[in-house]
Amino acid sequence: MSDKDSLYYPLNISLFAFTLQSGTDLDSPTAINEPPQSFKDKYEKLLKNNYDRIFDFDNNPFPAFRQQFPDSHNYELLNANKSGRQFFSFSSREKNPNPLNPKPLYRLLLYPQKLGDSYALLINIFRPQDAGFDTVNLNEIAKFNPNQCLSLSDDPNFIGQTFLITAYLNIAEPDKPEALRPHAEKLLKPLLGDTCPEFYQAEKFLDSYLLEFSRAKTSQTRVLVLFYFSDFTSEQLQKIYFDLPELFLYYHKIAHVYQMSRRYAKELDKLIQSEIASKSQLPDSLDLEVLKTNLKDLLKTTPKYTSEFRKLENAGNTININTVNYQRTLKRLQAQVNDRFELFSRFVEREIQTFQLQIQADLNYSKPGSQLLDQAIASIRGLVEIEQAENAEKLQNTIQAVGTGIGVGVGVAGIFATSYPLIEKPWRLPSLQHPFLPPHPFISAIVLSFVVGGGLGLFAWYITKHHLDRKLRQKK
Repeated sequence: MSDKDSLYYPLNISLFAFTLQSGTDLDSPTAINEPPQSFKDKYEKLLKNNYDRIFDFDNNPFPAFRQQFPDSHNYELLNANKSGRQFFSFSSREKNPNPLNPKPLYRLLLYPQKLGDSYALLINIFRPQDAGFDTVNLNEIAKFNPNQCLSLSDDPNFIGQTFLITAYLNIAEPDKPEALRPHAEKLLKPLLGDTCPEFYQAEKFLDSYLLEFSRAKTSQTRVLVLFYFSDFTSEQLQKIYFDLPELFLYYHKIAHVYQMSRRYAKELDKLIQSEIASKSQLPDSLDLEVLKTNLKDLLKTTPKYTSEFRKLENAGNTININTVNYQRTLKRLQAQVNDRFELFSRFVEREIQTFQLQIQADLNYSKPGSQLLDQAIASIRGLVEIEQAENAEKLQNTIQAVGTGIGVGVGVAGIFATSYPLIEKPWRLPSLQHPFLPPHPFISAIVLSFVVGGGLGLFAWYITKHHLDRKLRQKK
C-alpha cells in the first residue's frame, strides 16, 4: 500500500464498554451494587490521565450525573437538562489549519447509561469532518488512543467492550469486503496494538463494508471497522448510533457468560476425573480407615460439584435470556435503517447456537457424575457401617471368650486352692528331706492352681473364640 492508501478521513473511534452495576456475577456469590458516582469516577480518571494534553478538562469539567434516577431498568446517567440524548462533548485545544474557519482537531463525546443490571459507557473520539483538513495519517492514529488506554478491562465487574472504527479510504470500492482486511489491520496496529483480536469476518453493511476482528469464545474485546464508500452509510449509521450500546451489551453478556461456562465445565471434569472416579473405587482391602477417608473426601466434593453444576445450568439460562434480548434489539435496528445486518445476525446463527449446544453437552456429560457421586457415597457409607458392626461383634466375641477363659481358670484355681487344707501343715516325709520339694504345702497348692486353672482357662478361651468366630463367618 502506498502513502496515499494510508490516509483515513475523518477517522472516528468509538468505545462501547460494559460493566456490571448490580446483581451477582456467576463466579462470585458476593452481590454487586456499584453506585453511579463510582462508575463516573472511573471513566473520568481514565480520560484525565490520558487525554489531558488534548482536552482542557480543568476549564471544561465533566458533566454531573442526574440527582434523581427514574424507576426504570434503562436510563441515561447525565443531567436531563435538554431534550433528546443526554451526551456531552469536549473540543480539543488544537485546531486544524483551515484558514477560513478552523475546527477543533479532535472532538470527544461521552455517553454513559444504565442498561438493566449494567453500566454502558460510550466514548467517541473523532476528527471533525472538514473537507481538505480532516485526513489522518498512520503517524497520527496512536494519538486517538494514547497508551492504548481506551478500555475498562481492569474493572473487576468488566463484561466486555466493542470498538467501532469508521473512516473513508481514498481507494476504489473493492468487489469483496475481505479485500479491505490489509487496510483495516494497518489501521488497527498503531491504534490497538497486540490487544486487537484476529480477523474473523467481513460483510456488506449499509451500502459499505464492515470488518470484524473478534473471538467470542475467548476474548472480551471485539473490533468493528466500517469503511465508508457512500455518504448514505454515515447518514444511516447516525440513526442507530445511540442504540448500538444495547445491542453490543447483549453480545458481550452472551460471550462473557459462555467464557465463564468453560471454567465451570473444566472444574466439573476435574472433579469427576480426580475426585469422584478415584475415591469411588473400592480398595482391595476393605480397611475401615481407608473407607472413612474416602467417604469424607466424597462428602467434601459434593457441595463443590453441585455448585459448579448449578453455575453451568445458570450460564445456559443466562445465554438463552440474552439471546432473546439480542434478537429483539437487532430486529428493531434492522427496521430503523432497512438493512439485514447480516454480520450481526450471523452471531445468533453461528456462535450462540454453538454455545448452547456446548453447554448442554457439558451438562449431559456431568449428570452421570452426580449420580456416581451419590452412589459412591451410599456404597461406602454402607460398607463402613458393615465393617463397624462386624468389628463390634468381633470385640464382643473376644470379650466373651476372654471372660469364659478367665471364669474357668479362676474356678479351677479356686478348687485347687481349697483342696489343700495344709496351710499350717509342713511336708512330712520319712527321714530324708527331698531337695526339690517346696518348703511348705501351701505354696504347692497356689502354684498348682495357677498352672492347672490357667491352662484350662486358655483352653476354654480358645474353644469359645473359635466357636463364635465360626458363627460370625457363617453370617457373612
